[in-house]
Amino acid sequence: MGGSVSQIFRSGSALLSHRDGHKVSKETTEKITTLFEILRANPKISIQPLESLLLEIPKNENILVIHDDCGFNILQRAVGLNHVELTKWLLQRHRPDVNRSPCSLPLHIACLKGHESCVELLLKYGARIECDSRMCFPGSHSSNCELFQWNANNHYEDVEFRERNFDNSKLQNAICYAIDGDQINVLNILVQKLDDPWIPFRSKRPVFHLLHMACERGAWNCVQQLVVTRSDEINLIKDEYYPIHHAVLHDMRFLELLIQHGAVTTVRTCTQQFTLLHMVIFIARKSAEDTLSMLRILLERGCKELINEPDVLGNTPLHSLIVRYALEEARYGYDKWSKWDVLHLVRFLLQHGAKNSINQAGNSALACVFRHIRDMDVCFELLSMMIEDSDPNIVGRDGSVPIMVLLIPLINKDTLQHYTHSMKVCFVNCIRILLQHGANPNCSYHHNLTPLQVLVFTVSENFTLSSDTLRQTNFDFIKNILLLLLQHGLDCNQTYQNILQAVMDMVRNVRDVSDLNRIHDLTLTLIQYGADPNIVLSNMTTGGAIYSNEIARFGDALGLTGSSSESNGAGGAGTVANSGNTNGNSSVGETAATRQSLGDTSFRNSFRTNSRYLLFYYIVLITKKDFILNDPDVTFTRIILLFYATMQHDTLYNCLKSLHNFYVAQVPSKKTEQLIAVISSLYRKPRSLKQLSRLAIYESLNRKLAQNVNKLKLPGMLKDYVLNFDK
Repeated sequence: MGGSVSQIFRSGSALLSHRDGHKVSKETTEKITTLFEILRANPKISIQPLESLLLEIPKNENILVIHDDCGFNILQRAVGLNHVELTKWLLQRHRPDVNRSPCSLPLHIACLKGHESCVELLLKYGARIECDSRMCFPGSHSSNCELFQWNANNHYEDVEFRERNFDNSKLQNAICYAIDGDQINVLNILVQKLDDPWIPFRSKRPVFHLLHMACERGAWNCVQQLVVTRSDEINLIKDEYYPIHHAVLHDMRFLELLIQHGAVTTVRTCTQQFTLLHMVIFIARKSAEDTLSMLRILLERGCKELINEPDVLGNTPLHSLIVRYALEEARYGYDKWSKWDVLHLVRFLLQHGAKNSINQAGNSALACVFRHIRDMDVCFELLSMMIEDSDPNIVGRDGSVPIMVLLIPLINKDTLQHYTHSMKVCFVNCIRILLQHGANPNCSYHHNLTPLQVLVFTVSENFTLSSDTLRQTNFDFIKNILLLLLQHGLDCNQTYQNILQAVMDMVRNVRDVSDLNRIHDLTLTLIQYGADPNIVLSNMTTGGAIYSNEIARFGDALGLTGSSSESNGAGGAGTVANSGNTNGNSSVGETAATRQSLGDTSFRNSFRTNSRYLLFYYIVLITKKDFILNDPDVTFTRIILLFYATMQHDTLYNCLKSLHNFYVAQVPSKKTEQLIAVISSLYRKPRSLKQLSRLAIYESLNRKLAQNVNKLKLPGMLKDYVLNFDK
């Protein structure tokens, strides 16, 4: 209340203003408009030619409510032009309220432009330093400004005022605008005014941290003086930042000046825990050359001990450098860095002690590279640079190891379409380097997603593409990655779902019979490296896919559906081939009826188990694709023959027997004629001695042919025969 009363008596504007509010006469409006035109034509005109026009304007009218085409009043224009005589005339004659305006207070304009005489004059007539206002002058009004509607007519052009472009949405006081304009003489005037005796009943004396403000705004002239006159602020924190934090965002001279006057270089921000190294790399948005120069100075002046210190998110300066390049790569307004720039900066940090940052606990720098950087060439170069001192099994911030961070984007099939040949080569080389330095190929993401599952899913999604050439190119790329993983110890059987079943499920997505050749190649590769073709699929994983309508009807004929409750646990996951009869421990009855019932149950359980072998599963899947069965080249038989060559004897012939009985019971069909012929031929014909010998070798090597075939003392042709399961 006291402040309001004081303001009335200081300015007198409320007492002299027009009684009817802000209304002015039409004649006054015309005269002020004429004055605007005169100033636009001749900004340096003296006051004498204008006196006659000014004297005709009544004293009691509020001339500040009259605006030019841009929405600014005559006092704002006079101060902006540094027309001291006109400003003095307006202040003396009309006594306007210089502290009230929607934007661009006259004192703020004078401080920003460095018009010292106008500043002193305005202060004399009651302008208050602590008043906050936005600065729209001389450009467009802010969208938050009351005069925003004047922007449509804003065609006023003044060369003197075009050199600076400030954020016109910020509310600031005169001190801030003086520093924004780097006007040290004006700042001295304002500071001296602040040091005058303060009127007790006015608001509390404001506290200004001038050095912080000058460093934040990059006001070089002000900083040069303030480091001497305000030396107590050099190591003072304000709003979580020290002056040196702001200084590193500007030219090198700011940093050097503060260090010369005793600024501590090991300070950190409070919340984010940023060191000066973090600020230079991540916040400053400098060119690569300026960043390197500033890093060199900081490391020489005490920051070397902080080179491996993380911020609150666990990012060290090395991590910040990687993310900084990624933001530049994504074009987020950062200065352009070439890949050679980022490589040179990373090498510089590593040479000065940042090697420990690579293995940051819970935030692997390698994972950071693969997560943020898109250019695979840069990823490969960075990996080659950092791998010698790294542990590739340390997880990143999302809990996944680098190799999983690299592989997971492949799940999106669109990613592969945009990979050039060079990118694919770099991708495979990154995988190879990680594996050679100890990366675990059997790792998992969130305990259920493994590299093997990612690759198999990617191949399956790849089959949905329309171009056969693109499908083949992508398949070769994925297969090369899979071979690398298998050669470095990938376990084909260490998944929550059998991987061969997932491969068989790819039949659902095939668009052409040529895709069956790719499924065959993938199945053969997995079998060569230890995948078990003899497993029995569980009830839960197969579901209705195996028990199609035809099989259900065949089960009804066997009485299968009536006894499902008796043998609900048959054929569980992981059940071996020769353990199909789940009622082996049932007590044997003495009556013939009981023996007959047990025999029927055994037969039904046998069919149920045999129908859950992978071979049976594959055949059921292909019967749902007419174009596969009608293929004149019978391409689908390649996978059948592969299972025929690799399955154990009892498992194979039990499965073939059930298949034979199933299809013999069906009405002959042109569609299944070729399939039935193949099944009957294999069922009636035993495997040759050569095939059995190969199977014995395969089983004796624990089904890991690819890793051990070269240890066999066999001719090259026989090694190929054993390895590739040829006829």
